[in-house]
Order: sequence, then structure tokens, then C-alpha cells
Amino acid sequence: MDELEHGNTYTLNLESQDEVLAYVDSVSMRDDEHVLLLSRLPQRRLMEHVDLDKVEAYWVTNQQVNGTIQPSLDQIHDLVVNRISNHKGLAIIEGIEWLISMHGFYPVLNIIMRIKDSLHRKPWSILLVVSSDIFDDVQSAKWLREAPSWSIPKKVVFEDISETITSHIESVDEIEEVPISEDGSNRLVFLTRIPKEGYSKEIARKRILQWRRMGLDVSAAEPALFHDSDTEGFNIYKSVEDKVRRAVELDNRLELLLERGHRSEVTKLRFRIRQLTGLEDVEKRINELI
Repeated sequence: MDELEHGNTYTLNLESQDEVLAYVDSVSMRDDEHVLLLSRLPQRRLMEHVDLDKVEAYWVTNQQVNGTIQPSLDQIHDLVVNRISNHKGLAIIEGIEWLISMHGFYPVLNIIMRIKDSLHRKPWSILLVVSSDIFDDVQSAKWLREAPSWSIPKKVVFEDISETITSHIESVDEIEEVPISEDGSNRLVFLTRIPKEGYSKEIARKRILQWRRMGLDVSAAEPALFHDSDTEGFNIYKSVEDKVRRAVELDNRLELLLERGHRSEVTKLRFRIRQLTGLEDVEKRINELI
């Protein structure tokens, strides 16, 4: 079974968090479904993997900051049930084993059963990400009865991502104007990650062009276009992609400095960000000013 069926709850055995987040990212690009993610990672880490403009994400933590939800079973239940009452989509809940360690197996199972009951005739699916080795045989049988095991269809996911990337790049390739920030500079935006399985020189070429239009110096990625080995070319490309995503995150934080009147400082920092150099120093300076 490749697709998650609406009205059902499933269990995904956690093998790689990067793989889980790549799947979340691919689903979020469909545009016709709402994606809700409850994760053990804070937003600043999630931004490296998914587009938070397309994913409603919450950091499950005891910390009380924006974008978080307490590891309270009632709060998690109420949030998920509220969302599945509207729209259609997919809810992914990570860190099940942590919840079980805090509350016990049966209270967590009970909440999952209550959420499952709320799914009746709703165009939603629930995916529970858990390390299955935390269950004993009896617990495993009871859990899987409510949420059968499901695996990410790797081939389908990577094909979907590749098609999404190609379509996204081609559509953006037609856009001549780039959004402008308050201080008159080009806005930096997060673009879909290109996985190794979806990489090609043509896709890399178009992505480099997108980055240039945003005003980024991505000359370090150009050798990837001429490398005989796609594996080596991808490694070169990915090192730049990681820098770009960090640069976008830092650039977004500069908007807060603008609001606080640090216009001259923002101009200097923006120039360094677009050169993709000294990002550690830029982050340190932003933290000092904030």
C-alpha cells in the first residue's frame, strides 16, 4: 500500500528522521492537502528540511515559546481533532516513544484511539512515527491493531519529489521579479530541497539560476554542472544548498532588526549573507542585537 487512506491511522517505524521529513516535504508540495506536523525538533531545525509556509509545524516540548505544544496528551488530542474537523490532509506525530515514557503505554494508546474515532468519514490520515522496539509483544499487537504498520514508498516519494522540484523550478524560472525586502534588497526564500535521487545537472542549473536571481553568490555550486560524476556533483551542490538554507534563515531574522531600527547594520549583514561567507559571525551579531 503506497498511499495513506483517509479516515485511517498508521504507524511508521522510525529508521531515519531525514527520510520522514523528506516525506513530509514531498506531501506538503501537493497544495491540495493541509499538513500538520508535531515534531521533537524546533522550527529552526525543521526549516532545514521542510517549507514551514506549507507545513503547520509544532515543536513538542516543555519549553514555552512560540510554535510549541506541551507534551500533554489532552493538548495533542485537542489540536489534532480541531484540525481534522476542517479541510483535508495528513497529520504526522513524532516522538511517540517519548510520550509513552512520560505518560505510559495505555494512556497514549487511549488518546490514539480517541483521535482515530474522530477520523470517521473525515478526509484525513494520521501517521504516528515511533521506534517500534519500545513495545513488547502484547503492546505491539494492541498498537498495530489501532494503527497498522506503513512504510514510506521510497521510489514513489523520490519520483514525486523530483517531479515537484522540476515543476517548481520551471514555474519559478518564468518569474522575472523577486520579492523585495523593506530595505529594498531581494528577499531570500526557502526552495524545495533536491534529494540525491532527484538530482540532475539540468535541475541544478535551474536552481543555481534561481539563487542568482535572489542575489546570492553561488559560484561555489557551478563546478557541480561540469563534474563527470553525478554523485560528486550532488555533494558539491548540496554543500551550497545547506549554506543557502542557513542564509535564508538568517536573512529572515534580519526583518526583526529592521523593525528595531538597525537599518545600517542590516544592510551590512545582508551583504555578507548574500556572499554566503561568515554566516557564523552574522548569526552571532544578530543574536547580540536581538
